[in-house]
Parts: sequence; C-alpha cells; structure tokens
Amino acid sequence: MKVFLLSLLLALTLAIDLSGQSKIKSDKRGIAATQANKLTGTWRLIEFADLDSTTSNWTYPYGKNPKGYFTYTKNGIVNLNISAENPMKISRDSAKNYNVNLLNWLENNSLGYFGTYSVDFNKSIVTHHVTGGSLPWYIDTDQPRPFVFKNDTLIIGDNKTWKRVLVKEE
Repeated sequence: MKVFLLSLLLALTLAIDLSGQSKIKSDKRGIAATQANKLTGTWRLIEFADLDSTTSNWTYPYGKNPKGYFTYTKNGIVNLNISAENPMKISRDSAKNYNVNLLNWLENNSLGYFGTYSVDFNKSIVTHHVTGGSLPWYIDTDQPRPFVFKNDTLIIGDNKTWKRVLVKEE
C-alpha cells in the first residue's frame, strides 16, 4: 500500500510540474526556454502607437514618449502599467471635483492590468490572462498579443495597425 501511495504521489507531482511547463509552447524545447528567458524581465515602454485607418497615420494616445513598464516573471505573472507622457497632476483633495469619462481617461491618460501569461512561440503569441486592473472589460479574459524580438527590443502588436515598443530594463 505504501508503494502504491508513493507511486501515486510521484505521478501527481510530475503531472503538476508538467502542467506548469505547458505555459510555453514550442516545437523545439531548447528554443522555447531561450525565448522564455528573453521575454522574462521588466520592459520599459518607449512607444504606444495605433494606426488611424482614415488617415493611415500613426497616432500616439499617450504621447510620443509614454511612460510605463511591462513585467513578465519566470513564474508566469504579467503586470503592466501605462501612463501618458504628461500625466495629469492634481492633489488628492481636488480629485473629488473632477467628473471623468472612464474610457477617455484610460485611452489617453493611464491604464494597467495584471494576471498570468502563457506563450506560444510557434505562433509568436503571448496571451495575458487578466485577473485585475483598470480595464473592467479585460478582467477574467485572455488577451492574445502577437510579438517579435528585434535585438534588445520587444514589439507587441502586429506592427501594421498597432504596436507597443519596449526595451529591456537591466
């Protein structure tokens, strides 16, 4: 009976370990590990751009020099915060005197969310599994994001209609 219980415990332990590894998908394990190490860390936002489909010009809702960080931990946690180049600076006391349109605020001033992430390196997709943050419609959703590495730069987006350009912090 002890041998059976030990075998069962070992099998469950291996199953749990393997399920944790399934957050990273790739046809080639060595490449996946290298790519995962490359993604892990804190990335500073240097560009947040969307293509205006009417004018075909890039727009910068948070300014040409947005502030923010995206963090991907080795344990599978994602946390991102984005702020406008020139954020509104008001006192706590005066804040109660403002009526704010939430969508306008989020699209032009500040946003953030957190959760876990998984990566499919075969498709170059990182999926943010959002559990909380300032975007209520993101909570409890999966947000797949195409990405590409260019040297020490991470570009999240399709780079044709939207892009978030980040550089790794040391």
